[in-house]
Amino acid sequence: MRKTMCMIAVGAALLAGAPAFADDSSAALAIGGIVFTKNTPVRMAAEDLAVSPKAVHIRFVFANDTATDVETLVAFPLPDIDLAEFWGSALGTVTEDPVNFVGFKVVVDGKPVSFKVEQRAFVKGKDVTDLIASVGLQVNLAAGEGYQKLDKLSPDRKKRLIAAGVAEGDANDFVPQWTVRTKFYWTQRFPAHKSVVIEHSYQPVTGQAFAVPTEFDGSMENPFAKQFCMDAATLARVKAMMKAHKGTPDGMSPGMLNVYETDYILKTANNWNGPIGRFHLTLDKLKADNALSLCWDGELEKTGPTTFEAVRENFAPARDIHMLVLE
Repeated sequence: MRKTMCMIAVGAALLAGAPAFADDSSAALAIGGIVFTKNTPVRMAAEDLAVSPKAVHIRFVFANDTATDVETLVAFPLPDIDLAEFWGSALGTVTEDPVNFVGFKVVVDGKPVSFKVEQRAFVKGKDVTDLIASVGLQVNLAAGEGYQKLDKLSPDRKKRLIAAGVAEGDANDFVPQWTVRTKFYWTQRFPAHKSVVIEHSYQPVTGQAFAVPTEFDGSMENPFAKQFCMDAATLARVKAMMKAHKGTPDGMSPGMLNVYETDYILKTANNWNGPIGRFHLTLDKLKADNALSLCWDGELEKTGPTTFEAVRENFAPARDIHMLVLE
């Protein structure tokens, strides 16, 4: 085990890593927390971050130690969705709302905040949002009934998009080429010599796949072993879990395991003053029999049947969170 990386034993199941995946899978998208849109003298006194495959909740305490009120635009950028890239492969968990496809909510000092939304479509840096709207399509086709609406588009409207370089193919084989960019934002005031608590939550875009024995390489050179910091015992445990699995009534084959990957952008440089004063991380694998794997600098303490926690002082993150849960 590398000294800078922590691996956890979970009952009889050691931290499991990411085997090779079967074809029937969906992709994870990395999302982080809020960001300030300009440099400010406000410092982050504390951050409590809780991550599971189904939910992310963050509680920030921001302190303005200056004698002047600070007002800035706060944004929550969602990951870009390249529709051409994801046309042949499914996204991970998203809501039915094509705009707020992660169910984002924000509360400031205990009161819900109404945020503004900006969602645009781009092709090679050019904004094509108005063109897409003019043919009756939503910008984000990867959520809600977007793809169904695309299938119902008339041949003439498809030709308009193809002629503009917004799509490729023909009326029968039609692939969108735009990238969806979504951002939520609001104006936040930080009073002089006071602290402001900002809490927000959302559903992560967790990727799901199936691991099968024929696709799993149990060697230490397996790229998934490196990505999730597995050791020989962990690799052996993954193979043992596969061997023990006898299948399920809903059609899951013997030896096949569910794999969930959840990413959180932690190390992004943010425009507040200094490091995080006190950082508290909670990871939840949801079921006691599940296994969890990630690389983490420092110690992680088992605090419950499904949870693991870490606390750091004056924390400047050097890596993002790439969490894998094996079920």
